[in-house]
Amino acid sequence: MRCFVAVELDHATRRPLVKLIDERLPRTRDVRWCTGQQLHVTLKFLGEVREQDLQPVCAVVKAAADQVTPFPLALTRLGAFPNARSPRVMWCGVRDDHGGCRRWLELADPLLADLGFERESRAFSPHITLGRGKSAAGARLMREQLESLASPTAPETLVREVVLYESLLKPGGAEYRPLLTASLQG
Repeated sequence: MRCFVAVELDHATRRPLVKLIDERLPRTRDVRWCTGQQLHVTLKFLGEVREQDLQPVCAVVKAAADQVTPFPLALTRLGAFPNARSPRVMWCGVRDDHGGCRRWLELADPLLADLGFERESRAFSPHITLGRGKSAAGARLMREQLESLASPTAPETLVREVVLYESLLKPGGAEYRPLLTASLQG
């Protein structure tokens, strides 16, 4: 099964992002915009997890969560990967002043590596993916949106848990099924 660990967004944080996607971003086959259910902050993408590895992965997710205290998050600016001139992914940044996302990853990454999952090699940048370009026209459209849209705003939220999800790839886009919710204890 294809899995990842993420911070689930509360309704107040999700609402302005859904409104932006549904009301301000043009519908086109050149960009696959996320649905409200797909919006989250990814902490660690695991990829394929074998059935026999699921319990050890759950134990790592929980062990790392046990050492992180609840922390505030807030939406910041819109941006793109790899950059705003050649966007393949459009995102909304997340401000994590207490470093809770990074702390969970620093604790979990070596333990997951012991289970055979690749360590993160890229710098961690907490964000919420809004859409993925599927063509040069999609990149152009995302670049235009980044130049014209104001960043969404939402009240700061307190993260109290992380979730291990299974990602089910379907013709209409990925669906996420929670496998484990681990409370932050710190």
